[in-house]
Amino acid sequence: MYLRYYKLQYMPFQISPDPRFLWLGEKHKEALAVLKYGVLNNQGFVLLTGDVGTGKTTLINALVRDLGANTFLINIEDPRLDKLDFFKLVAHSLGLEFRLRTKFDFLVSFKDFLNRAHESKKNVLMIVDEAQKLSLDSLEEIRLLSNIERQDTKLLNVFFIGQDEFNDTLMRTECRALRQRITIVHHIESLNEKEMVQYVKYRLNVAGTQREIFTNKAFKAIFAFSRGYPRLINIICDRALLTGYSENLQTIGYKIIRECTRDLSLPGEMKQKTSRETAKRAGSSLGIMTKAAILVGLVLFLALSGYVTGSIFSGNPGFSLRKYYTTLFGAIEKGPAERLPRKTGAQETDSSSLKAPLPSQPLTDTVPQQAEVTTNQQDKNLEIGSSASLKTSGQEDLFQKSGLVIPFGYNTNELPPEILARLDELAEYMRQKADSDIVIKGFTDTLGTAEYNRNLSAFRANVVKSYLVGKGINPNRMKVIGMGDAAPRMPNKTSEGRAANRRVEIEFVARKP
Repeated sequence: MYLRYYKLQYMPFQISPDPRFLWLGEKHKEALAVLKYGVLNNQGFVLLTGDVGTGKTTLINALVRDLGANTFLINIEDPRLDKLDFFKLVAHSLGLEFRLRTKFDFLVSFKDFLNRAHESKKNVLMIVDEAQKLSLDSLEEIRLLSNIERQDTKLLNVFFIGQDEFNDTLMRTECRALRQRITIVHHIESLNEKEMVQYVKYRLNVAGTQREIFTNKAFKAIFAFSRGYPRLINIICDRALLTGYSENLQTIGYKIIRECTRDLSLPGEMKQKTSRETAKRAGSSLGIMTKAAILVGLVLFLALSGYVTGSIFSGNPGFSLRKYYTTLFGAIEKGPAERLPRKTGAQETDSSSLKAPLPSQPLTDTVPQQAEVTTNQQDKNLEIGSSASLKTSGQEDLFQKSGLVIPFGYNTNELPPEILARLDELAEYMRQKADSDIVIKGFTDTLGTAEYNRNLSAFRANVVKSYLVGKGINPNRMKVIGMGDAAPRMPNKTSEGRAANRRVEIEFVARKP
């Protein structure tokens, strides 16, 4: 939307990984060198940890690209597999002609492959992303695979890529044997302010401009929001460019960043932040002031939850929106067990559950109030493939009567390309119908916690709102509600059902006199 306005050739802060935008600061260069050493010298087990959004997946993509054809890669992007599926995935990654009936069948083929690779002077690397999601049984299976070795060398290298809580798993007694085999451990930190500025300017340069779009004060506000996490940097910068475009601003200053920060905030969050800061100011000790500063920083982290571009890296391999939200909210208010996806009966595939109930009301972008729309129109709303258009008054009424349903893919916040034309028609219709406003409701499947799903659904609804703002629709005419996993259109037991439930619905409401 804003490419032509800022004279850019590419989206500079796109959420999917793009090799053209790879920027490696000193921290990332050091981590990359450590990882390369681990593979080329057959070090066995290597551990890379870091908080959500620090660039772990981007780093692994760079490593894989550098290793080239001399390394066979087994990429485990979602480790929540049962034993048989895990073996099948490993076999498929290596191109083995494989009819799996037993674990013995797999081990025979796998051992033969490792030996042939060694004789060809090639390495075999297994990358396990999201390692904190591994069960103890899966960890033990991976450890046993590493027992296939020769007297003089390891035949399989295993890289665990995970969030900090994976360290807690490794410290358990059951993981003692595995822990002792890890030869390299590296932790990646977020960027400092200087690195953040370099990162933003580099991405803008690659996108096609060397012009100073962000002011120095804007950069300071970006750092205050993101705390140097690349994912959050991309979120706020992308939103700032969209806002600047909608307001005809060639330069983004502090005011725009603060406005975007508020737009990305959870409802009621600023009020909570103010009351907490007031309570902290009542104390006079340095320790209390320090805690207040930390709390403000955490609140700013949470600000992304009303509108996150999911990944900043969605795609394959990509950033997991679930990983992002679950970790942020879990780390602040819940214990480790509560950071995992919840289980509610037969609909859930994960084994963890929450220990305490979460609030049940939906998230909105205004003060919570009773919605003036009906809540059971899912089956009546227009699907994206509808043939309705604005060519006749009868067809125009379809928007008014049935609204619009927009599906979202798993682990992504990107609008489907096929829906953009319908949204353009909707924007034109809203310009013609100045007496009507819309309510944008986001819905999810049940794979996350209740709080996580409400945040994710509100975020996706905000993506739709932002698109319409870019088309000239007044944001005051649009209300966003995050419904979470409420009102499923189909049972969540199957992937088809979950896909149907990941959606945004747009409904028209009469404007109050």
